[in-house]
Amino acid sequence: MQSLFKQAAATLLAGAACFATGAAHADTTWAWSYTGNGVSAAGTLVTAGSALVPEGILSITGSRNGETILGLVPLDTDANFVYDNQFTIADPHFSDGGLLFDIGGGDIGHINLYYFEGQYFDLQVDADAGIAYEVPISFSVSAVPEPSTYACLALGLVGVAAVLRRRRTQV
Repeated sequence: MQSLFKQAAATLLAGAACFATGAAHADTTWAWSYTGNGVSAAGTLVTAGSALVPEGILSITGSRNGETILGLVPLDTDANFVYDNQFTIADPHFSDGGLLFDIGGGDIGHINLYYFEGQYFDLQVDADAGIAYEVPISFSVSAVPEPSTYACLALGLVGVAAVLRRRRTQV
């Protein structure tokens, strides 16, 4: 009985160590996608934490209509858009300003993803032609588990299996 207790305690300690390791590395990766009339995009974005409150997006990757997303447009560098590059896990995920990402430079290559009056939008501006392409979109997002999360899950399952196996041999 005492060794069973020791095994259970060891499994709990290993789980706590995994949890502490995961908590020390707080960056969270989010898988996102959207579609609208003539536009589709998908990729990942990274925040410094769990985005329970709005926080800055550290990076973004993916593609939009087959074009590679090159990254976020730094704040205050494109006066043709209102954006804050903030994200939260709670819906709506963006402010009225939303985020601005680059697919090729200049205004035509900048895409503003934002939320306004109950709807998400994809906005592209051609300042030279004086045209804005604003498309209502269906947006979805989910957290991407880190590999360490899967490792902790596997370790926990191995520990439980070992305890159960030990218990069966003692009965």
